[in-house]
Amino acid sequence: MSTRPTSTGATSTGVTSTGATATIAVLTAVTALLAACGTGTGGSGGAAISTTTVPPVTVTVTQTPTATPSTSLPSTSPSSPGKPNTTMSIPPPAKDPVTIPDNPKAYGQAFVTAWVERDRADASRLGTTAAVDTAFGSTVRTAPKFIRCEGAAGSSYCTWEGDEYTLTVRVLNEAASQRQMHAVAEVKFAH
Repeated sequence: MSTRPTSTGATSTGVTSTGATATIAVLTAVTALLAACGTGTGGSGGAAISTTTVPPVTVTVTQTPTATPSTSLPSTSPSSPGKPNTTMSIPPPAKDPVTIPDNPKAYGQAFVTAWVERDRADASRLGTTAAVDTAFGSTVRTAPKFIRCEGAAGSSYCTWEGDEYTLTVRVLNEAASQRQMHAVAEVKFAH
């Protein structure tokens, strides 16, 4: 706490943290003024000193409350129910790559399933680039129905029928039996 002289030579305390401090400082100054003027008789030579009554002084200090910093976290819920939170970037769960089949029919079926599900990564493990590009150049609404697989000259030709098309997939027999990648060598659509 610091002291400073007032205009009358008395000291007052200077604390500025609350509104009550200003009132105390004014009252201290008034009290010092009254003490300097004296009350009753006294002084040098026994002369009487007259006193004047000072009306009470009221000081009103209005303080604006300071804002308390918020310690709550912002809401992470979506702005309206039913809408996904697009601000978060959580990757989808990992998916195991397709298991490489060991026979032409299962190999062709795995390739067609990847195509119907639009899973180009799995289809690319099972087929050549040309076969994948041909297959993914077309889309379907429903999965086609398997018809048959027939072998000829080291390959098997597996056929599926859709609503308005027939799909033939040529699978390399030896590559399929050894579970090698890219055994689907060719894809053809007939409308």
